[in-house]
Amino acid sequence: MTITHCITHQIHPDESGAPALHSRETELPVDDQVETLAADLKRAYLSRINREYGRFSEASQENGLAGELAQFCAEQVDFVTFSSRLGKQLLQRMQELGSELRGHLILFTEQQHEQQALYLFIVSQRIASRINERQEVEPVLTLDFGASMMALKVDLTLWRSEAGDAYLSMSPSRARGMAELLQQLAGFSASVDKAAATRDFLERIETFSQKLPEEQVGDFRNQVVEYCVEQDLQDAPVEIGGLSQALDGVDTSAFSSYLADHLPEGGGRLLLDRKSLQRYVKFAGRERDLAISFSSYQLNKRIHYQAESDTLSITGLPKMLRSQLLGHVEE
Repeated sequence: MTITHCITHQIHPDESGAPALHSRETELPVDDQVETLAADLKRAYLSRINREYGRFSEASQENGLAGELAQFCAEQVDFVTFSSRLGKQLLQRMQELGSELRGHLILFTEQQHEQQALYLFIVSQRIASRINERQEVEPVLTLDFGASMMALKVDLTLWRSEAGDAYLSMSPSRARGMAELLQQLAGFSASVDKAAATRDFLERIETFSQKLPEEQVGDFRNQVVEYCVEQDLQDAPVEIGGLSQALDGVDTSAFSSYLADHLPEGGGRLLLDRKSLQRYVKFAGRERDLAISFSSYQLNKRIHYQAESDTLSITGLPKMLRSQLLGHVEE
């Protein structure tokens, strides 16, 4: 990736305890450290399963992020001015919602071939420990890429082309009230129901799998899920053509035609829910003293579920588990 602009602004309470914005007045030079930070932020964002997709709401087109971004893209303002205005809007939203935040607003633009994107992160600080040159343990402030991080991405190429409804994606913090803060700042309007799209897609996959020889079904399902999960990890949609070409042992032409005929109109580019995809090929559950997981194709084969008694029956245990159980019985 190529970072074309990058800047940070600090959000920190002032002497009275009220949130205050400390703006940087120049862009950060794009060096190895900035590129590493951008890569770490993107990696943390792409690992999130809770990413939501949509577009700017009608009410936010003239102001908010959409309005400021339009001026930047039209070169009416520079990146520093654009980011500073956005920081002030964030501060105003925080004051209105009574939100508390100590950290940084980080913005950067990225160019990948013909694709351009804007990334926005609101990252809190946390205290960690380090050993200094004197071999002493001392506290140090670091950026928290965990659950407190908020992230937003605008696919600038898709937004300017007006070719789709899913050019805006966001991953809010799990902290109370922070999802609303990010949603208001972005003027976010959800237009993609990933869970519903995934249910419909997997129904089509399951129907097609019934046409395959039984010994191919498990491998077919796994290939579909692996491809779709990999696309999600790259924040890329699933395209019928790309998925078809990624499958081995399947008539790709027949598969591609089948999906094109049975998915909803406009379903050639799909944004799918990673958790639902993974559950399609593996059932898993965990409690304090019990963890169970198994491939879905084993259901009604080696594994049987009786709903009336809420019981799983397993025929043919894994060798390691059987060895442990036999050793325990012998003792």
